[in-house]
Amino acid sequence: MFLVHALALISLSKIAYTGSGSHSLWYLLTLTSGQSPFPELSVLKMLDDFPVGYYDSTVKRLMLWNNWQKEEDKVQQAEFKQHILEVTKNMMKRRLQLLRKHYNHSGGLLTYQRLAGCELDADGTERFKSIDAYNGEDVFEFVSNSESWYSFNPKIEEEFTLMESGYAYFSQYFFKPLCISTMKKHLQRLNTLLNRKVHPRVRVIHKQDRDSGGMEVTCLATGFYPRHINMTLQRNSQPVPDQELTRGEPLPNGDGTYQLRRSLSVSAAELRERHLYTCTVTHSSVDNKLDVSWEFQPSRDNVVHLGISFGVLTALVLTMFGLCIWMKRDTVFRKALQSVSAVGGQNEESSCASEPLQTETEVSEVTEKF
Repeated sequence: MFLVHALALISLSKIAYTGSGSHSLWYLLTLTSGQSPFPELSVLKMLDDFPVGYYDSTVKRLMLWNNWQKEEDKVQQAEFKQHILEVTKNMMKRRLQLLRKHYNHSGGLLTYQRLAGCELDADGTERFKSIDAYNGEDVFEFVSNSESWYSFNPKIEEEFTLMESGYAYFSQYFFKPLCISTMKKHLQRLNTLLNRKVHPRVRVIHKQDRDSGGMEVTCLATGFYPRHINMTLQRNSQPVPDQELTRGEPLPNGDGTYQLRRSLSVSAAELRERHLYTCTVTHSSVDNKLDVSWEFQPSRDNVVHLGISFGVLTALVLTMFGLCIWMKRDTVFRKALQSVSAVGGQNEESSCASEPLQTETEVSEVTEKF
């Protein structure tokens, strides 16, 4: 059931947006064929963005959102809705078989999904939409204005039209009024819950990229309801172009509120320019816009790091300078030693040449004595 709920949120965020003052009721039906741990048919019903009912072919019960153990309506109504679900399931099976044959899918797990629902604007305008998907790819769509079903695949358009010629009338004049009336009943029951307004919490988050030296600046709004919110990121009071931002859709929190993020990559050179970044948010829960600003300030760690780097660099330069002086002095000293050695060598040669003469004289003197 949680998986189906997640799929519903993804689908609704794609095509089922209702503005301020509008409401919608959507059904996500998932039919499986082949070996699967999931029920053959499961249905999730959502009023605006809130789950209000669930059904699957295993338990075969329509259950309330606030107590998943109780049936949704009285026995007569439950039987009537059960019959509608059976009719819808058989129709989805026919379409699945048509697509299986067309794509030559002989086995394996296959899925056929339908997102169908209605919208009611504050001025009373009513709309009905339905779109089918086969294995995650959109295949058929019901267009309420023309009261017809259309295929996204021209190759099966003719066969599909012949097979579902009567279902278009059924969709327009049965499902649409039933959807609208069901939505109005739910709105009466859940009026307080759906019309509540929760104030967003806004802040600017910055994360440094150690490789490039730049930063990612993120504008975050969280804890707000309803889902619709406007968010802009400004640089020096000027809006940042959309193509520079990483855009996202409002995502559900676990408490029934929403969050939205938008991020900007800021280079190291741009950080040095000391721009002022401002996150601006408008929401139906606040009278005025919310502004949260941030300006890059070198942190203490960065200052310490720069000081250490400067000290290391200075010590390295002084060491190299001292080494050059020492090498220069050593060269002069070696030259001086070479000069002294040369002079000493000449003196030694002179001394060695006179020693034999002195020895001969001394021998003569000794001989005379004897």
